[in-house]
Amino acid sequence: MAILEVNNLEKHFGSTRVLEDISFDLEKGKALAIIGSSGSGKTTLLRCLNFLETPDQGTISVGGSVIFDAANRRSQTDAEIRKKRLHFGMVFQSFNLFPQYTALKNVTLAKELLARERPDFKANKKAILEEIRQEGLELLKKMGLEQRANHYPNQLSGGQQQRVAIARALALKPDILCFDEPTSSLDPELTGEVLRVIRGLVEQKTTMIIVTHEMAFARDVADEVMFMDKGVIVERGPARQVIENPQEERTRQFLAGY
Repeated sequence: MAILEVNNLEKHFGSTRVLEDISFDLEKGKALAIIGSSGSGKTTLLRCLNFLETPDQGTISVGGSVIFDAANRRSQTDAEIRKKRLHFGMVFQSFNLFPQYTALKNVTLAKELLARERPDFKANKKAILEEIRQEGLELLKKMGLEQRANHYPNQLSGGQQQRVAIARALALKPDILCFDEPTSSLDPELTGEVLRVIRGLVEQKTTMIIVTHEMAFARDVADEVMFMDKGVIVERGPARQVIENPQEERTRQFLAGY
């Protein structure tokens, strides 16, 4: 059964149709890489999935339940959107860490804020916060950053900051982890360390959508590749097949540049 189902999704900015009739699904434990040129709609698609943008048409289902229906305004209230975002962990191009907080605090902050809404928080505050802290430390250890827990973002390299951002996205245990060009702000050496972390998550069967320009990485690591152009899905299939033997002319032309 698909963990994610997207049907007939559209997004318009004025008269510009950025996404048009986007439909796809994603199985639990699979990694989908999305490729395409700048302006093809890749980032907008991720932003719609994470409700940073509101789709103009279509539905989004997670685990068999419709969590967004553009025709149903009750699914679009601020309170509902906050709940829906918990299904998706988002890792951005530019890290987006809070500079005033340590690496550990960046990882644990969202979970701490949610914990304060628990009815038992006041009575068990110390134990709850310590549990969250330990989970944060474990995630940083998983990222190879256990010795950097008390460092601030300006004391970390770009690759380390992106690994903190990945740990932060994992902290709320999302159903789907989304990456938007996670290495575009990094030099080649730091790109390698972030891609190794993502490769490890794939091996652990983390459900992921990865917008990337790293074609070799997409070919070797993703289960499937989806090529987008001008707001539509042009081709989708097994990663190696799409990268090495694309069926559509537009896909071939795009990959010829790599």
